[in-house]
Amino acid sequence: MSRLTKLGMGLLAAGSAAAWLGPAGLEWAGWTAAGSGSVLLLYAAAAAGRRGAELRTLEGLRALPPAEFEARVAAWLERDGWRVERVGGPGDGGIDLLARRGKDLAAVQCKRFAGSAAVGAGAVRDLYGAAIAAGATVALLVTTGRVTAPAKAWAGRLSQGPRVTLADAGRVAAAARGGRLLP
Repeated sequence: MSRLTKLGMGLLAAGSAAAWLGPAGLEWAGWTAAGSGSVLLLYAAAAAGRRGAELRTLEGLRALPPAEFEARVAAWLERDGWRVERVGGPGDGGIDLLARRGKDLAAVQCKRFAGSAAVGAGAVRDLYGAAIAAGATVALLVTTGRVTAPAKAWAGRLSQGPRVTLADAGRVAAAARGGRLLP
């Protein structure tokens, strides 16, 4: 709950109480406070709605700090039935999230890029190696950018080890609107 929401609720409650219980002639102050609280609550609700709408667009996701983008990816995976553990940070070994569903373990690397920046084959190879080291059955790379043709080709040549899934800007935008990152 935001500070603005808490302030609005407090003004609404205190103002209403003061209007009903206050001394004669000062009811107007209570009703003014209650009205101000109502306006703040409406403003907070509108701001939350705008923020939610922004997080359903690629531009809004690209504007997030990397840690918040990772949290969004974790939320999408949880929505799809995965249990997610956040392991990213300095020295994360190329894995930001570990997600479990049934017998599958997904090693997830999140790359929040501005514009059309691309993830190359090196990043995919790093994730693949990290996924093997973690004992994962799936290596998922999630980016707000694009994945280069050499990276896709390298991932496509793999015949054993973890299944590699490359979720580019298109798939990320779909996930933000309720689609799935992983089948």
